[in-house]
Amino acid sequence: MTASQGEGTFFPLFTIISNNFNKDLYIVKHIFFGFEKLNHTENGFKLSERAEMAAGWWFYDIYVSRDFVTKIFQQLLPEGVRDKKSATIKITDAFQDQLRKHGSEAKIKMHGDIPFAATWWAWLMR
Repeated sequence: MTASQGEGTFFPLFTIISNNFNKDLYIVKHIFFGFEKLNHTENGFKLSERAEMAAGWWFYDIYVSRDFVTKIFQQLLPEGVRDKKSATIKITDAFQDQLRKHGSEAKIKMHGDIPFAATWWAWLMR
């Protein structure tokens, strides 16, 4: 699924799982605006239009442009990383570390990854 905004096409890259929506939303925006500034990119990301709440947790996606995600990968991945699993772990760990440094308890996952509470969700959806 992609989302269009003006001149570019965005695709979902990350899902944020938060139990403090307003605080974590501010931190997420701050982090991604910082990456935009660092990479000389404008409008490189946007947030999903709706956040969903389930069991006290907020879920929303971060959409990125192809140019912005390319710059993020170039900046955060070491030269030798070639496999998808290693790249995914390194990228999500880098953003998770940034969230922690800013005092957030939110979790960040690659969009489409198995949720951190998959067994609980399976039980709930029965």
